[in-house]
Amino acid sequence: MELKDLNYLLVVRDTGHLGKAAQALGITQPALSKCIQRLEKSCSTRLILKIGRGIKLTEAGLLLCERAQKVLHLMQVTRQDLNALGSGAAGVIRLGVAATAAEFMLPHLTRELLQHAPTVLLEVQVGLNDLLQSRLRENKLDLILGYLPQENHEFVTRPLTEDPVVVAASSLHPLAGVHPTPEQLNQFQWLLPSSQVATRQWLEQRLRSGGYAPPRVQMESNTLSPLRQVLAQTHLLSFLSRRLLHEDMTQHALIEIPLPLVMMPRTFGWQFRSLSELTPAARLLVDLAEKRWQW
Repeated sequence: MELKDLNYLLVVRDTGHLGKAAQALGITQPALSKCIQRLEKSCSTRLILKIGRGIKLTEAGLLLCERAQKVLHLMQVTRQDLNALGSGAAGVIRLGVAATAAEFMLPHLTRELLQHAPTVLLEVQVGLNDLLQSRLRENKLDLILGYLPQENHEFVTRPLTEDPVVVAASSLHPLAGVHPTPEQLNQFQWLLPSSQVATRQWLEQRLRSGGYAPPRVQMESNTLSPLRQVLAQTHLLSFLSRRLLHEDMTQHALIEIPLPLVMMPRTFGWQFRSLSELTPAARLLVDLAEKRWQW
């Protein structure tokens, strides 16, 4: 089984068509068909099925693609590591970052990384934890810097710092400085992530357990941090990192609404598949963060 054949199979999966895959690869369709036949003979099973004018991968084909993606990435990382040893290049880090961590952790961490490895290429994706975990699972990220789920047996986790989530609003909000009753809180609407996001689900469950009504959501966003000015200029409530309120209070004029019932404890840290899969540059990034935020 050759690496070239595995790469060809991935292109077939992505295009869903042998002719388009052959064109993308710069080879003839008969040559691509022979490649698939070699793989099927090696695996002793069918990998693709013809569906109309296109193709569909069998269950075996999908499994081989999943494993092939990991093998090809590992070979790419190995080549990068060997080149780094020969040329002194620092390599590539594919980093997923939660929005809050991107604001209060990434700037310090990037500065220290570039001091130690000035030629490193840092590919950053900012997003919600569910999306980043999916990309880590698919081997499209090396590391996640964000909050650590309470139940997680899939990835290696390394805690770095605490960052609770609290009810936030404009400093001019009618509830400023007030421990609101259920009736007072229910007078106002919210800016929150979608109902599929774990922090919103936690907030709703805690409010219900304390005799409060579910939040009346008027605005939803896949990330809340960039929308702090919306909060500062409206009477919407939200659920934000306490650190964001403290670090940038003057600019955004946001405060915490005192409601201990829904102060969500949260730990920020690293998530990755295994230490052995990390490049030297990625391991350096992990070490730098653990030295700065000593858990």
